Formats: sequence, C-alpha cells, structure tokens
Amino acid sequence: MESKFSFENKKIGNAVVKVYADRPRTVYEMFSNTAGEYPAREAVKFGDICLTYQELGQRVDAIAFALSQDYGVRKGDRVALFLKNDDSFPIVFLAISKLGAISVVLNTRLKKAELEYQLDLTKPLVAVVDGEIWDAGLDSLIKHKMERGALEQIWKREGICPPADGDEDDIHTLLFTSGTTGKPKAVQIVHRNFIHSAIRMEQYMTEVLRIAPPQSGGKTLIAAPLFHVMGLQEQLISCLKMGNTSILLSALSITAFLELVEKERVEFLVGSPAIYRILLGSEEVGKYDLSSVKIAGFGAAPMSPDLMALMKKAFVNAKFFNGFGLTEASISLAAIDHECIEKPTSIGHPSLGCQAKIVDENMKEVPRGTVGEIAVNGPNVAAGYYHDPEATERAFREGWFLTGDLGRVDEDGFFYVVSRKKDMINRGGENVYPVEVENAICLHPKVLEVAVYGVPDKVMGEKVAASIVVVPGTELTAEEVKQFCSDKLAKYKIPEYIVFTSMLPKNPGGKVIKEELTSQLSQQIGKG
Repeated sequence: MESKFSFENKKIGNAVVKVYADRPRTVYEMFSNTAGEYPAREAVKFGDICLTYQELGQRVDAIAFALSQDYGVRKGDRVALFLKNDDSFPIVFLAISKLGAISVVLNTRLKKAELEYQLDLTKPLVAVVDGEIWDAGLDSLIKHKMERGALEQIWKREGICPPADGDEDDIHTLLFTSGTTGKPKAVQIVHRNFIHSAIRMEQYMTEVLRIAPPQSGGKTLIAAPLFHVMGLQEQLISCLKMGNTSILLSALSITAFLELVEKERVEFLVGSPAIYRILLGSEEVGKYDLSSVKIAGFGAAPMSPDLMALMKKAFVNAKFFNGFGLTEASISLAAIDHECIEKPTSIGHPSLGCQAKIVDENMKEVPRGTVGEIAVNGPNVAAGYYHDPEATERAFREGWFLTGDLGRVDEDGFFYVVSRKKDMINRGGENVYPVEVENAICLHPKVLEVAVYGVPDKVMGEKVAASIVVVPGTELTAEEVKQFCSDKLAKYKIPEYIVFTSMLPKNPGGKVIKEELTSQLSQQIGKG
C-alpha cells in the first residue's frame, strides 16, 4: 500500500529536519480544515455537553472575537489558561490560536506562589480562568481576566474576526516543565511541533498499527490534564487533526473512566502503567465491555509482563504504544505493539520523522551499549525556553535537544533510559543509574510505583535506596525485592535500603521529588 504520508527536508536554524510534506502551516488552519470536512462529527464531549466540529468552530469564533474586541488581543500577545479538563479548554485554546496569540497553559494544581512566578515571567495580557479554583490574589499580575462562568454568554454573541497570518515557526504555546530542580522553564512550543505530532499520530494509527477509524471518527478519552503535553499535544491536538472525538474527564475516577470507555466505545487510551494497574486491579473492571479499545498508549515506566497480560485480557482488541517524550520534544521515541512485550524496559526507537542518539559531554555519539545522554532531533523539538537564553543554549545544541536522560542503545537499535543525569548514584566509584533499577523493580507484579535514589554514606559516598508503593491488597518484603532483582541487576545496583510507603511525594506536575525521599531516609539512618 502506497503511503499518503511523505517527508521533506526543512532547515530550522542550523539543522535540517524532516517534516511532513503536505501539512498545514498553523494549528488553527489544521482545525479549520477538519471542521470544514467533518462539520457534523462530534468534536468535544464533557459530561452532558457535546459539540460538533461546526459548533466548536462557532464558539471558537465568538471567543476569538471577544478577546480581540474587548481586550485587544493581537498576534504574539500572551493569554493564560487556568482551566480544568472541560469543554471550555479547547474552545479558548483554539480561539487564542486563531488570533495568532500565545497560550500560556497553567497547571491548575499549582499554589499561588508558583503561579506568581509563571505569570510574572510570561506577563499575559488576559487570563481565562476557572473562578472556582483561581486565587483572586493573582489578579494584580494580569491586565484582564475572563472567567469560565462568563463564556456561555460570550459565545452567544455574534462576531467573527479573520484568522491572523501565521507561520509554523511562530510560538503557539508556552508550557511549563515540571521543575524538579530549580524554577520550571516555559517551553516554547511552535505550530510545527503540534502539527507534526498530530500527523504523526495519524500515520501511526492508520499505517503502522493499521487501525481503520469508523466513518463517524474515532474517540479518545482524555484523563491526563490538558496542561500536560500528553493530554494536550498527543491526544487533543491529534484528535482535532483527524476529526476524532475528545471525551474529557476532569478528575480520574475508576468508575467514571470505565463507564465512559464502554458507553462511548472509546478506541484510544493513554495512561501510566500505575494508572492501568489501578484500573485493572479494580473489582469493577469485569463489569464493563472494553473491547472497543484499539490502542492502549502508555509511558513514564515499563509495563511488567503480568500487567501486560492483564492489559491483553481486558483490552482484547488493543494494540500497544509506549511513547517516550518530554515537554520540549513530545514522543521522540516509541515502542510499537509487540515491541512493548519483547523489550518491556525499552523506550523503543525514534518516532516517525525524528532522530535520536546517545552522546558524550562533547555531543559526540558513543558506541552502542555505552551509557551517555539521549539527544533527539526532529520537527517535534521545541524552540527553546522563553526568556531563558542560558538554559536554551545548554539544552538545545546544533539542532539537537539534550534530554537530560542518560541512556544506551542495544544491538538491535532499541533505546533504554537508565537515569536522569542529575539522579545518577555514585556508589564507591560505581555508577548506578536509578531508572535502570526502577525498571527492574517495576517488573515485579506487586509493585505499583517505585523511586530509586542515593543516600549519603561515609564509606561508599552513596548507597542505593528504593521507596516502593505496593499494589493495593498485596504484601511485599525487602528480601523479596532483593531476590527478584538478583538475576536482573549487578549486586552493587540492588538497593540496600528498601522503604515501603503509601505514596511517593510528587510535585504538581506529577514528578517524584527524590530530594524529599533522600532527606527522609538519611534522617532515619542517622537516628538509627
């Protein structure tokens, strides 16, 4: 079968990357094309609200007109979104896009002080906020505020403004990193990044996984927050390109999740292995028909063989997709279906249109099997950090993005993450890579989540520790964990300290705060 997808070379800065040849030049153009082709298809569903592509387009027009006429929003202005996963998010997001303005997508879980920093950095002209969760003390940092409750009146107004002239290299969105070290950085995601991700997902679905969408369009359930690159870039934007339906869930509930999958006949899911473990470990799962799911995507951790078996049993018609990406370069590597089973701890190989390599401190590629930093290149790589030239210069080099993840490549060309660069443990001169140890422990069927980190030691410098959350209803001992690792890891990599906990400390972006774990265990050891 001849592919309808083809690539052409494009020079971006000093680098040449592959981009899809037949592509829109702006996100709004991409959406407008879809709305014109499928006006009657369901575009967005939230609770009892259902908007067709035509209705979504009309509401986008109304909000864009209001932002332009009432607040003077023009191309290049920043407009902040502080909205939950509901029908208002895609409307406002696309309205900002139509004006050629820049969306500043804020994490609704952040505290006032954290938001103050992000608002001060980006200085939005307008903030569109959910008044129920917005702190009014932040109003002084923005010029204008539009509340979620007022939107219904706005989209009843008549008025259409023409779309701004735009280019794929224009900044479309500022999305913040999780900030596990220092202040979070505002990543400059350009139109091309979103457009490439959407077309790439379409090619994966239709040609690689060979999934034929129904005549009325496919459906995805978005439970991941839309302030996260997975929910926004890989699900919502991709759906808008393909004419699919985005079903939004504002808070994760096992019952609500399973009910929606069955009721809506959802085809595409994305979640972490821990989320799937909770869903499939629920007594409720057997009550629901999940046979509609055609793709089960995951990332952030490996899928253990026993969990994969549960996945195959529950999602009988699904194919699997393991994606590795960052806010700065969403889904740069991927393992496809059987690869997820054959190489469960691998993050796969470069995704469509992307390149990846393992490099040393001088950006020189290292031999296969050697640990170095994972660098990626492609149309998915963002345009640096907003107002942070020093951080941009450190991470974006010669057209490549340095991920901060240490990894290696095996003899078959599959990539593996072994550690975050900053997390590497030096145990008596031996380097221990936490992600490698976490991946081994995650394969145990009783492990829900695990974090591996170093604790100071007077003799060895550091020793390896692991904090583990067990699957509810199961019991696990430190000796069982060590025995399980004995044929998977060298002895010096096996954690000497194993702590069982009900939860891991995480920041609002969902990243584990390992510094807290190190501090807590160091204090316990000191007292002992």
